[in-house]
This record gives sequence, structure tokens and C-alpha cells, in this order.
Amino acid sequence: MDLYYIDYVAVSGRSWLHRLPAGVKLVTMVLVIALVLAIPRWPVASVVLGVMLLLAISARLPLRTLAVLLGYPLIFLVILAFSIKHVTVYAILPLAVRMLAITASVVLVVLTTSYPAIFGALGRIIPGGLVTALFFTYRSLFILSTSITNVRTALHLRGGMEWRHPLAALKNLGAALAHVLVHAIELSQRMADNLTIRGFNNRINSIGLISSRQSN
Repeated sequence: MDLYYIDYVAVSGRSWLHRLPAGVKLVTMVLVIALVLAIPRWPVASVVLGVMLLLAISARLPLRTLAVLLGYPLIFLVILAFSIKHVTVYAILPLAVRMLAITASVVLVVLTTSYPAIFGALGRIIPGGLVTALFFTYRSLFILSTSITNVRTALHLRGGMEWRHPLAALKNLGAALAHVLVHAIELSQRMADNLTIRGFNNRINSIGLISSRQSN
């Protein structure tokens, strides 16, 4: 899944759900998760899942992206099903519905709320240092994604992953991983320097970060 596209959907959307304050959406998500976990009945989870899907349609979210994100937890559920002896469909189905309902509530927030707004809302209730660490972890995912994509393209163009010569392929792969690590550290340091110059004080300010992103 393209992280850039998910971020684009969250930032560029103009629906009523996108305009809803991030704090309201986060509180609603927590309440939905608590409801599904507190009432272990699949009809309740089915209703919650249906409501989440209707909200996604009303917000004009890309259904293909929504389906892909909802499908990820099901992979782990399938692995769990094969690891348990004598498991039946009737035992797995309620669990799958509850899992989809919880995942849908989280995905709905992710696809309709920019990450600076999420971290800005979280900064009001949890320590600023933890919010800052989560934000930089999120930014690091983009840095690593870009570095890996560029290195993979370079290897492909130069024929560096020819597995008919495994020793040479492993050597090139090791050099590529080293390049990704060094490049990611360099970009992370550059981002930290830019934030320091702009007066970053170890606290996430959603308005300030959104303004800086738009100015870039």
C-alpha cells in the first residue's frame, strides 16, 4: 500500500468527515472499539461495520484503498485459523466481523485525518515527548519507503539482482541496504535540522506543521 496515497487522501479530502475535528474522530474511534470489545456479539459488530462503511461511502473515500486496508488483518486471522486444530467457520466468522469493525473505525480516521492533526490532538492528552516520537516514526516510514524504492530501481536498471550469480547478488544487496541506511540517517538529520531552524520545541503543533508542509 502506497503511504503517500493514504496521506494524500487524508489531506486532500473535502468531505464533511474530513472537516470534522481530529479529536472528535479519535474519541469516536475509541468508543467504537470499546463497544465492539465490550459486547462480544457479531450482530453488534456487523451493525458497527455497516455504519463505518456507510460513513466511508458518504465521505467519498476510495473503496479499493479501503478494501485493501481492511484486508490486512484478515491475513493474520487466516494464519490463526490454520494454527488451531478443529476450528470451524462458525467460530472464525464472528471474530472476523469484530476485527473488520474495529479495523474500519481506525481506517476511517486514518483516511480522513492528516497525521499532523492526529498528533496535535494526541498531544493534548499524552506526553509531548511520546507524541514527538510517534510523529518522527511516521515520517521515517516515508523516508525509508523513498530510499528503498530508489535503490530497488537502481539495482534493477544495473542488473544487480541477478540470482544466477548469488554471491554477486548478495554483495550488491548488502551494498544497497547500507546505502539505504546511510541515506535514511542523512534525511532524518536534515529533517531534524529543518525543524530546529523553524523553532521546533519538542511539541507537535498541528497547525504549524500543516502550514510548513503546504509552504514546501
